[in-house]
Amino acid sequence: MMVEDLIKDLLLRQYSQAAEEIELISYSSKMVYKVRLANKKNYIFELFMKKDQEDSTSNEDNDKYFTMEAIVSEARILHVLKEKVPELKCPSPIANKEGKLLSSITVNGTSLPCLLRTYIAGVELVKGSPAYGKQAYDAGVAAAKLHHCSIQHMQSEYNNRPVHRQSYVQNIIETLRRGIAVGTITTAQYTIVKDALAFIKRRMDELDQSPDNLGIVHTDLRDANFLTDGETVIPIDFGRCVYGYLLYDLGEMCAHMGGDTSDILQIVKGYHSIRPLNRYDIVTIEAFKMLFILSVVAEFILQTDNAYVYDTLEKLTGKDLVHLLNGEPVIEGIRSIL
Repeated sequence: MMVEDLIKDLLLRQYSQAAEEIELISYSSKMVYKVRLANKKNYIFELFMKKDQEDSTSNEDNDKYFTMEAIVSEARILHVLKEKVPELKCPSPIANKEGKLLSSITVNGTSLPCLLRTYIAGVELVKGSPAYGKQAYDAGVAAAKLHHCSIQHMQSEYNNRPVHRQSYVQNIIETLRRGIAVGTITTAQYTIVKDALAFIKRRMDELDQSPDNLGIVHTDLRDANFLTDGETVIPIDFGRCVYGYLLYDLGEMCAHMGGDTSDILQIVKGYHSIRPLNRYDIVTIEAFKMLFILSVVAEFILQTDNAYVYDTLEKLTGKDLVHLLNGEPVIEGIRSIL
């Protein structure tokens, strides 16, 4: 029986809805379908059946996002966002006839979790477009609202998500060290990287002193995971949420969305308008931007033919990480926001 037929059967049994059209739109960590039901509305149906990923050192680490505990938690997080910050228009799960956010479907003899959720009729943000500066600001506002909701309403999920804290940084340090043996990172470069990551671990120790610095963070806020309906910038794809430092999201956003420094400043300004930042926070954002970039380098550190690894390490160890360690600005103009 085709997967699409299994989905049609499940929608009838569990949701009392007949599917008129089912279209597979992506398949990597899960199978994602666009479904048009008999009520003429579109929905998204997610089937958590993982496909083999590209070869990298991160594959085993990625499995933590697809445990049953993490999948159930993701559904609850989406439900909380719908209830507490409806203005964000985030995708929200549809409960089945039993009132459960998740259902299950049997494919090739294996029972798999699945989720029916609202469909967001929007388009991805386009870096460099005339509207992008305003959208970057609105994305910063959205991130701040997500974080406020996290610390106010998601405490019960803290133990149900993967953790990005000091051990995460230590894993990156150890992974990058493996590159010395294959020649993708020099000993001198590794020394600078290790010192910078040690600085970030100390910064995390300091952040631990205040519980408001920690919560559920998205960790994948980038152009492809924001949609716009012409009015609102809408965050989507919460599958990689972790329990960690709120400002990490902002640092990663700056890495993902900051093709132009002015875009980074707009992101931070938008966030600052909702959750005021101080100079300590700004340095932390810069540090977490470096942490994210190094985490990406670590994924491919054993690929000796990957130009990204060599070029990025040269830039980081020649300038950005040195500035961070010397207390100098890493992102031009970011400190003028305060």
